[in-house]
Amino acid sequence: SIQLLFVQGGGVLSSMASARGGEWDCWAENTAKARKNVDLSARRLENACWRVWNMERQGQPMMEKKPSSNSMHHLAPGSEDGNTSDDGWQDPSFQERLKNAIGGSIDFANCRFPAKAANMRYDDLPTFPIRPNFAGFRNSLRPASECVVFDGCPEDPYHPSNTPIYQTATFVQPSCSEFGAYDYTRSGNPTRTALEKHVALLEQAAAAFAFASGMAALHTVMRLLKAGDEVLVNEDIYGGMHRLLTQDCISSGISVVFVDTTDLHAVERAITPNTRLLHTESPSNPRMRISDLRKLGALAHQHRVLLSVDSTMMPPVICKPLTLGADVVIHSATKFFSGHADCTGGLVCVRDPELAHRVAFLQNAEGTALAPFECFLFLRGIKTMHLRVERAQENAKQVAAFLLAHAHVKEVFFPGRGGCDSKDLAIHRSQASGQGSMISLTTGSVEFSRRFCDACQIFKTTVSFGSVSSLCEMPCTMSHASIPMEKRTLPDDLVRLSIGIEDVRDLIADLAQALDVAAGKVQCPVGHLSGYDSRFEDLPVVPNPGDLPPACTSTSAVSGPHNVAVTRPGCTHHLPAGEEAEQPGWGEKPEQHTALQAIAAISFAVGFALVARRAWRGS
Repeated sequence: SIQLLFVQGGGVLSSMASARGGEWDCWAENTAKARKNVDLSARRLENACWRVWNMERQGQPMMEKKPSSNSMHHLAPGSEDGNTSDDGWQDPSFQERLKNAIGGSIDFANCRFPAKAANMRYDDLPTFPIRPNFAGFRNSLRPASECVVFDGCPEDPYHPSNTPIYQTATFVQPSCSEFGAYDYTRSGNPTRTALEKHVALLEQAAAAFAFASGMAALHTVMRLLKAGDEVLVNEDIYGGMHRLLTQDCISSGISVVFVDTTDLHAVERAITPNTRLLHTESPSNPRMRISDLRKLGALAHQHRVLLSVDSTMMPPVICKPLTLGADVVIHSATKFFSGHADCTGGLVCVRDPELAHRVAFLQNAEGTALAPFECFLFLRGIKTMHLRVERAQENAKQVAAFLLAHAHVKEVFFPGRGGCDSKDLAIHRSQASGQGSMISLTTGSVEFSRRFCDACQIFKTTVSFGSVSSLCEMPCTMSHASIPMEKRTLPDDLVRLSIGIEDVRDLIADLAQALDVAAGKVQCPVGHLSGYDSRFEDLPVVPNPGDLPPACTSTSAVSGPHNVAVTRPGCTHHLPAGEEAEQPGWGEKPEQHTALQAIAAISFAVGFALVARRAWRGS
């Protein structure tokens, strides 16, 4: 790994590098090896060009004057005579030396931000500071540590232990003719940059981009196409994506062809000269069908077609499709990246810098980027993603085993033993380190499946998945309801389960009782819909309503077999059975209350008359 350290006091940018157990001696040896192995460790710029140029522009001196193997000072223009003018930083020889030192995949015309009409268009300016290209990067940390060990704001002078929320719409610029690292949050924001860098690190992507929703991410990928282009799409696809393709993309002149991506021969036959993109899911949502991503990528590239993978069901702690040959990876970050069902977002990860440039342009031009606060929530969610996914997977294995053995469950679909055939299982295990936590099942009856979902008490009936809480739904009437019935490829009685991190014994017990209720073996418990809603209506209340002030006018919502109602004027309380209510005190009876009102009125009138008399005498 490479870590670029910027010393504020002196403007030294040093590189401390280690790889394969030894330190690299110089930039030249490092770079040749990096380019040969497609290892981008030597390109950890982290705004290097911008920061060095900015400090020199502000007249801050270099701490080091002597070139060394761990310093970039010898690359600076005019280092021999001390010239550090703006023109020096534009010296082509400097750019060439810098390019030789850190690789050739960076567009160095964009490394500094003064906008001059002679050599740069406004739309060519980066909408965020230069960031590391993680394509091909090999992290020495293991997946669990990768989720946690990450500094989202290494340039922050206060060195916060967590990335701050930069809740601002605009950023002050150096001058009217120069642009800073950020100008407008729609275009770029430090909190979003931190999230996108961390996701790119996890996915080993050249760049990652955060969007306001998973659908915004998918839509941006489709915007890479133009009228007349063709996209091949897996026939078993998320309902929202099906709607986007069949009701939006076709209106833009894009041809959409559905194909079984588990059949390579069918995919090859479907490719035409107009095919530009192949889009799939593996496992597919919701039938859990497995596609061979390596062979799909090879086939697509053979025909100069991009491979796009919606890997929402397989977060990067399980599967990294970009390393298998995919060109684009999409996530609905609402699921596993959040893990708590408290924010919506989408991610697009690409491995080609040119593709990254186009996605960045669309994100900025169409205004679909994720807001800073949601970026902060996703950054927090990533820290526990490995723990959550690991626990949910272990639960899913045991839940699947229970369902496979149950008499009322006809079929179980998941990428594990018993959930798919041996060939598909071998393919999945070759490209993912786990089965995930999603399970689909059929019961043979739509009504049985409906009763089953309705009888669940821990499993919440809702769309989405990937939360710490276990969820259930019927795709045909919920997540995939937008697909017309005649175009659906999934059974009407299909139930999709998202397994959470609860105690698996409680989950299996809940599924068992729900199956019994659906089968008519037991009656549905009275009030079962509120069985775990945390209302606890059968418990006594605290404080004791009898101790509340007499003037209370609120009505308690608590009632149950242990409570009896006690009514006072304007106030209803509930006391435990057997406890007598205290007798109302003087002044609480209606007639006494009226008398008190009359006395108060007379006292007010007398007081007002006395004040008026004194005022009249004074005048």
